[in-house]
Amino acid sequence: MKMRLIRLTLFMLLISALSATATATSLRKIKFGVSYIPNVQFAPLYISQQKGYYADEGLEVELQYGYESDFVSLAAQGTNEFAIASGDQIILARSQGLPITYIMTWYQRYPVGLVIPASKNISTVADLKGKRVGLPGFFGATYIGWKALAYATKLDEKQVTVKQIGFNQAAAVKQDLVDAAMVYIVNEPIQLRAEGLKVRVIEVSDSINLVSNGLAVGNKLMTSDPDLVRRMVRATLRGLIYAVEHPDEAFAVSRKAIPEITDETAATQRDVLNASIALWKTDTYGISKRKSWQESVDFMRKTGLLSKPVSIDTLFNNQFIKTP
Repeated sequence: MKMRLIRLTLFMLLISALSATATATSLRKIKFGVSYIPNVQFAPLYISQQKGYYADEGLEVELQYGYESDFVSLAAQGTNEFAIASGDQIILARSQGLPITYIMTWYQRYPVGLVIPASKNISTVADLKGKRVGLPGFFGATYIGWKALAYATKLDEKQVTVKQIGFNQAAAVKQDLVDAAMVYIVNEPIQLRAEGLKVRVIEVSDSINLVSNGLAVGNKLMTSDPDLVRRMVRATLRGLIYAVEHPDEAFAVSRKAIPEITDETAATQRDVLNASIALWKTDTYGISKRKSWQESVDFMRKTGLLSKPVSIDTLFNNQFIKTP
């Protein structure tokens, strides 16, 4: 009787182990290109990973870091399933014939702006005439943001000396190599203030309402497996909303995901998270607004950034949005 009980116990343990293995291996592996480097700005994704929101949807999500334009191409080609992309990158991709669609809004405001030392006599974009403006390069969100600022405020770019300074905006501003620099408003301004330099920021979103960062998917996957897309959006939105509503926990989760955050840098990184949350918060999570897409396309067309016309309603799709 005792041996039979032992065998039954061992059998149940074996079944439990096999069940756990089957559950783990049944998760759909997803490659998700998020650009940049590990950062507290990706707190919603870390939450969806660590709290099991992706697993609840049957997904095992691998976050990949790098260049946004590369991940847009990989998602369009079907090599990766999903990517984080700004509206302008989607518009550029579609104008070049890449089959990709924006399916979930994340940032409610374009996260780029002009950082200016308070000692400079520059309060508006018009004050930049005759000044030096630094850009990381003539590509990406900071370049698009610069073009958008000039376009929206009718600034003649020929009256400004625009310099390529690499991703060294904070150092260039501190060393007076430029009078102002295009930056991500949740990064360099916070870093400079933490180092004791007083700065002001002119945000792109105060002049023009460009579509900002969100979730994108290749059209083939969107058409062939809409349920997968819906599950990915649902889990990602769940992490986003949780991060906004629980900033302390969002920061704690981020520190687990990013061991490079030390006690010395934690305060600054928490400020970065707080500033990011201010850009995410909304009453309509995930939803794209056609008016913003129209404004973005009009600006890019009129400034010569588009090589071919695009159809507004093919750029985004709200059908996968259902907030948790």
